[in-house]
Amino acid sequence: MMFRTLYSRLALTLFVLLSLVGLILIQLIGHSSTLYQQEVSQKLNTALAQHIVADQPLMQNQKINDQVLEGLFHNLMVINPSIELYLLDKQGGVLDYSAPEGKVKRTQVDLEPIMAFLHSDARFPLKGDDPRDLDGQKVFSVAEITNENGLQGYLYIVLGSEQYDDVVQMLGNSFIFDSALKVLLVALAAALLGGLIVFALQTRRLRLLGSIIHSYTGKSRDGDLSLRFPSEGKSNDEIDELGQQFNAMAEKINSQILELKRMDGMRREMVANVSHDLRTPLTTMRGYLETLLLKSGELSAEEQKQYLETALSHSQHLGKLVEELFELAKLDSCEAVVFSEPFSMGELVQDVTQAFQLRAQQKTIQLDVNLNPEAPLIYGDIAMMQRVLENLLENGLRHTPEGGRISVSVDVDSGNVVVQIADTGCGIPAEDVPRIFERFYQKDAHRSGSNNAGLGLAIVQRIIELHGSVIKVHSELNRGTTFSFQMTTRPTA
Repeated sequence: MMFRTLYSRLALTLFVLLSLVGLILIQLIGHSSTLYQQEVSQKLNTALAQHIVADQPLMQNQKINDQVLEGLFHNLMVINPSIELYLLDKQGGVLDYSAPEGKVKRTQVDLEPIMAFLHSDARFPLKGDDPRDLDGQKVFSVAEITNENGLQGYLYIVLGSEQYDDVVQMLGNSFIFDSALKVLLVALAAALLGGLIVFALQTRRLRLLGSIIHSYTGKSRDGDLSLRFPSEGKSNDEIDELGQQFNAMAEKINSQILELKRMDGMRREMVANVSHDLRTPLTTMRGYLETLLLKSGELSAEEQKQYLETALSHSQHLGKLVEELFELAKLDSCEAVVFSEPFSMGELVQDVTQAFQLRAQQKTIQLDVNLNPEAPLIYGDIAMMQRVLENLLENGLRHTPEGGRISVSVDVDSGNVVVQIADTGCGIPAEDVPRIFERFYQKDAHRSGSNNAGLGLAIVQRIIELHGSVIKVHSELNRGTTFSFQMTTRPTA
């Protein structure tokens, strides 16, 4: 629970990193101090062995000058007890030494570091074998012992004895080292505090975004959808980008909520309209049939026929309504055109308009057909497209007065076939154009005296959508309405 927030995790990460850096720095400072002390000591005593060899005859005729060597060991141990002297032969073998008896464990010293020391290009600190330790190495000073017979051996001086090691360890507990350690700890603590402050400032906007999202999701049920991440436009970093994405998402959610509310209102209206459209013919049919049963002996044959025809008309209207409801439900369940095949739109238009010619003549409406002979075959469902043409012609005949005109044209535009159905009817108000494809929508709010269920254009729109196209509407009051859509000449997926 303690480290669930991003800030706490960043703080913990910073603390661990600074702790590791502190430990590494302490080790590095200690190691560097030791190397520095060794380097200084070796540089200061580079010529020590050479001066001793030049001043004292340590070997004569390849034999040790015990008297001189003993006095030298004694004097140097009194003057500087931190050094140890070793007399080596030409092969690096230990001949004599100034260390206490039983302390020396090596009888042979590696000559490679000695040779490197004797060359001027040696890089300090240069370590050689420590005769007191089989695995240890220490800084040293060395000089060749020569006479008229040539090289006799080497004077090998270890500059850091066991007493010197104890002194180095004591320096680790010194006031200076403690002070340096305290300064380092204070610096790390200051870095930690500064990092926490920087992290707090950097995560402030992230916490603000989290608070806005939390409040947005918590209050959305109450309709408070106005919360947004402030767009400062200063840094434009990932947090600002995330905030802008949240704002875009919130806007989309708001529009979807409004759309859902609108659809819910449409659903309620549709349910009311369906209830009305189903109840009206059923009530009328029931009334006429009950009248026939109650007055069967009183009605004339002509009256009985009239009642039966009226009941049949309402029965047919009810059947058509139920059929359209099932058809629209079937179209809504489809995800693609099931039967897609090539066919001529011109021939289909010719067949459909031919079937409406008689009804148009009865209403003295002129029905014209204009076909482009160069229109290519299109791909689609012939039965569905026939339904589209029938519904649009039904709509045109219903809203075009006597003496009006309906024209159906098939043309080519950018390789696609364009179908256009125009009438000279009453037209549609501009505010009603976006709603004409809604289910059960009718301009007559009271829906009185209408045999139209308001599903024809909804079916048309759904069929066109399934064919991957869009139906367009252009209408002017008292001038007429034009419906148009395009069909592709390529197979649909």
